[in-house]
Amino acid sequence: MINKCLKGVDTLSKVGAYLSALFMVLIVALISVEIVLRTFFKASTYISSEYSGYLMVAVVLAGLSYTLRADGHIRITILLVKLPPQVQRYLEAVAILMALLITGFICYHAFQMAIDAYTYEMTADSISQTPLYLPQALIPIGLLGLCVQLLTQLLRKLLPCSQNP
Repeated sequence: MINKCLKGVDTLSKVGAYLSALFMVLIVALISVEIVLRTFFKASTYISSEYSGYLMVAVVLAGLSYTLRADGHIRITILLVKLPPQVQRYLEAVAILMALLITGFICYHAFQMAIDAYTYEMTADSISQTPLYLPQALIPIGLLGLCVQLLTQLLRKLLPCSQNP
């Protein structure tokens, strides 16, 4: 049962990775359109830099949980590798728990930020006047995915039946 849930979280992380790749392709397309418009038609979309920024945030946040699952985050293990395996597991679990608490705290406040932007009908100070809650909603969604993946990593460290496949 627990392994099935962990695999489900891993699948959601892969979906996030694919979304991240899609957002990167959209950034390239948007910038390419802007280049063509400026070069050949002396025109502009007026939104390419703003929306490329929003999409870059989406790229990073959508890929966070998959990056964690694939061990892509930076880790400094110079001392850890010299310790016995039991101590390593314990220290890794403590580090994951701390990361989960910090990420959860940031996620909560990012959610509050998006709610405030929605409540106060805040818009971007640009020609598009994008409602700010839309790009800001990406932040807690991505951080929530990271929190769930951190929780699964913690379970994998603590429960022998849920080791990495």
